[in-house]
Amino acid sequence: MSEKQALNKISEEIIAMTAVRAALSVPGVNHLSDNNLIDRIVGKDTLAKGIKVSKDKEKITLDVFIVADYGVKIPQLAWDIQTAVKEHVLKITNKKISAVNIHVQGVALPKRFRRNDE
Repeated sequence: MSEKQALNKISEEIIAMTAVRAALSVPGVNHLSDNNLIDRIVGKDTLAKGIKVSKDKEKITLDVFIVADYGVKIPQLAWDIQTAVKEHVLKITNKKISAVNIHVQGVALPKRFRRNDE
């Protein structure tokens, strides 16, 4: 099998884990969020939590579910995440990234804004 064929066989899990690392490297991302209500209910935990990968022969589409830090500019944060994820995934797959959709699931408040019982 050639190197190019091997790259085409990269699993969705590897792509998702690469996207996780890329997204978490962006300042302003507090953490990734569960992207599936059923996974939340049953408590399913994966290494690629917060990333959904859709892949076909020609292109890859990624959905990234994040919780942002309080005070960050969401449009700029989304742009930075898209750029980082595209670059990292392109390096390992050499496939066209058709879209990186950012879903902001919430904003993490600093401790000074939280109630004492949280």
